[in-house]
Amino acid sequence: MRDLTKLIDDIIPYPDDREHRDGFSNEQIIDGLIGDEKDQVENLLLDKLQVRPNDLLIVETLGYMKSKKSLDRLYTLLNEEKREGSRIIIASSIYQIEPDEKLIDIALTAGQALTNWWDLTSIFYYFAKFKNKKTDDFVRQYFNHKDYLVSYNAKRSVGQ
Repeated sequence: MRDLTKLIDDIIPYPDDREHRDGFSNEQIIDGLIGDEKDQVENLLLDKLQVRPNDLLIVETLGYMKSKKSLDRLYTLLNEEKREGSRIIIASSIYQIEPDEKLIDIALTAGQALTNWWDLTSIFYYFAKFKNKKTDDFVRQYFNHKDYLVSYNAKRSVGQ
């Protein structure tokens, strides 16, 4: 049995800044969980989310794990969140657990409010997780954006 404290630290690295998380993925670690580890990690992540409700990596990880236990908490976070980019991330994470058309509408509404290139380039990949024509069409409208990075990331997120 692995040390769960160390395992959680590997899954959710801190500090939660760009230096420690840019390009980071914990999917391989999650995919490698065996036996009761997945349930134990899920419970520890839910505990960590109580303490750090703004840590979107925890939210994304619970979505990737398809954690039904997290749904009430994630919906609460979604309803309380004011930042549009974070609403998209939370909605896409919930959608991975429990697909619901309302989540797509929430994400699209939030996406329409984003205007700066940094927010746009990162949210395209969350829209791709919906695997839905409406979200793909939303991203496609940025294919010819004047900012190369916006255009490039829009095309890349839908597989072009």
